[in-house]
Amino acid sequence: MVIRTTLLSLSLVCTLSACSSKQASPQAESTLYVQTGTDPLWQEVKDSDALRPHHTNTNKGFKGSKIDVNNALVEVGPYANNPIIQDNLAIHTVGHASIRRNEFERWTRWYQEDGNTQVFRLFKDEENLRNQRENAARIESFSVTDKWAPQDGVWREWEGRFTIIKSAGCALPHMCSIFQAKGNNVDHWSVMIRLDEHGNIWYVPRKEQPEIGNNKYIVAKNMNGKGFDVRVRDNGIDYEVYIDGNKVGNGQWPRTEEIGFRWGIYVGRSEVTDAIMLFATGVTMR
Repeated sequence: MVIRTTLLSLSLVCTLSACSSKQASPQAESTLYVQTGTDPLWQEVKDSDALRPHHTNTNKGFKGSKIDVNNALVEVGPYANNPIIQDNLAIHTVGHASIRRNEFERWTRWYQEDGNTQVFRLFKDEENLRNQRENAARIESFSVTDKWAPQDGVWREWEGRFTIIKSAGCALPHMCSIFQAKGNNVDHWSVMIRLDEHGNIWYVPRKEQPEIGNNKYIVAKNMNGKGFDVRVRDNGIDYEVYIDGNKVGNGQWPRTEEIGFRWGIYVGRSEVTDAIMLFATGVTMR
């Protein structure tokens, strides 16, 4: 297997307006949404019947506080008017790997929709309960049908806008994946976009084991309370990543089986050390 990965210079990437060194103030963050109600601690959710029996898929879910997105501020840019995907959208939660739209209302602690914006949340100490894998908390969305077999020269694209609200739970070194060009259990993912606890956005290309993400680097700094546009192209062999219209990296990770895109919050082997919340607006795939 021949792997190519190209990393554009950090000096070029940090000409993006998103690379501001100024932290968003709590006041700026609070203008992006209004929360109604509260959310219990993870231990209370875990001790309830909502996700039992543990280490199996459950459809019960758990409802959470309501997030009212300030759509006028959040839904801006080239993807602002794209509606949320309706057909065949599913979410992968801490309690089930594939919840379909007719059951989303049971899972509002982790996932909600408002206008053209998807709301993703994880809370302190949460963990995967759908199987025996430790940690691995996630709330990701994906299409159960928009997958494809790798074909050289036939590109698939993902586009959308992320707005980072809370990132404190995305502890280094693993951080949070907010986007994956998702592979399969044989070839895995090709490239990820990750978020760290300080609100920095990382480009993470896949490398041969044990060097996965060895050349990862920051493409936008201090993004809490801020939004940025993403475009990813992938044909199952080659991939390209763009942030706010600027190409931040490309490479090659040949895959042999069906692949697709996932977006939301995925913590992997790390613990969720604090609350995490982000918005995804106007996501389209073609």
